[in-house]
Amino acid sequence: MQPPLEDIIAKAIKDSDKSFFNEDYAKQARAVMAALRKAGYEVAPVKPPPGLVEWAKENIPFGRLRPAELITQMYSMMVENVRRFDK
Repeated sequence: MQPPLEDIIAKAIKDSDKSFFNEDYAKQARAVMAALRKAGYEVAPVKPPPGLVEWAKENIPFGRLRPAELITQMYSMMVENVRRFDK
């Protein structure tokens, strides 16, 4: 299982910071994550968590959708909900 993204970002900030002061890297990582979300981005694993796949199967949009519309809706729905299942 991967470490939380905030821990990964915090470690990257810490490893790249050569100052002599102790910084709150977790706080900086949370700020990065918040900025990404505010900009409309969500960081998600390459492979969906099993719980998300099951949830998405149960929440497939019904109706007559063109393939591109179905894929767009499914992609958005899964990315928006990945944090619920990526634990």
